[in-house]
Amino acid sequence: MNLQILQNERLRLTVAPELGASVVGLELFQQGFWLPVLRPTSPAALAQRSSPDTSSYLLAPYSNRIREGRFRFAGKTYQLRPNWSDGQQTIHGEVHGRPWTAQRFDEHILQCTFDARAFPDINFPFPFAANVQFRLEQDGLEVYTALQNVGTEPMPAGLGHHPYFVRYLGNSSEALLKFRATGVYQTDVSCIPTRPAEAIPSRFDFSMPRKLGDTLLDHVFTGWEGVLHLEWPGSGWRMALQADPIYSHLVVFTAPDGSVALEPVTHATDGFNLLAQGWPDTGVRVLEPGEQMEGSIRLSFQQW
Repeated sequence: MNLQILQNERLRLTVAPELGASVVGLELFQQGFWLPVLRPTSPAALAQRSSPDTSSYLLAPYSNRIREGRFRFAGKTYQLRPNWSDGQQTIHGEVHGRPWTAQRFDEHILQCTFDARAFPDINFPFPFAANVQFRLEQDGLEVYTALQNVGTEPMPAGLGHHPYFVRYLGNSSEALLKFRATGVYQTDVSCIPTRPAEAIPSRFDFSMPRKLGDTLLDHVFTGWEGVLHLEWPGSGWRMALQADPIYSHLVVFTAPDGSVALEPVTHATDGFNLLAQGWPDTGVRVLEPGEQMEGSIRLSFQQW
């Protein structure tokens, strides 16, 4: 598999364009060693082309789950094929396991493009195109993503990123997480919202820095202010993630492997159906023919 590496004195980013333009490594350089900031991608995951097992992957033309793979839009019902291991869920869109076209602009900029019209088996009823640009900076990384309706009818749309951050950086203590949001969706056993967002309970409140500890999360926060902070005590490193306003929701998932997924996304889980049901503030966009949605996330690292 052809991997693209962007590197400077402080950071190294590795991307697999052939596997959904997924990130397969993001590392910090310290005292002669590269320390993984995102969970490392195993050789087996690359060999098996398993994008959900990478360090971070892209979500488009929707994020997270669609209940039973069925949604209503503009008076019509659409049924998608299950694409998850349980054989029931349709989840995380159509781009993360497919090959993208890559172009290097210089040693620190990589752009990848995707056109759904090139894939006869695409599991979405509307044609779309996407592009992502990775820009490595001296103290961080900027990722710009765009999704375009290339069809002749309006389409519901959303996008997001699914990065898995390590909770221990080198020999650090467990990371401290901080972010602010206005509400959280309570979900059923399928991790799909059952009612509009509610006030955040104390066990899910990270408005002040604290460890995740044994808190189990697979929840979508709404009204996210677009900033989160991770600090690894004992490592000398802290990180800020900033997202453009289009990323109005944040998914926090405490993964079984010990990492934590902190996912900037544009809409709520099952957002297409929630929009059809008249729920407020789902974040779902309706793109007219030729229209696109776009936004950037930025990771910056600081020693202290």
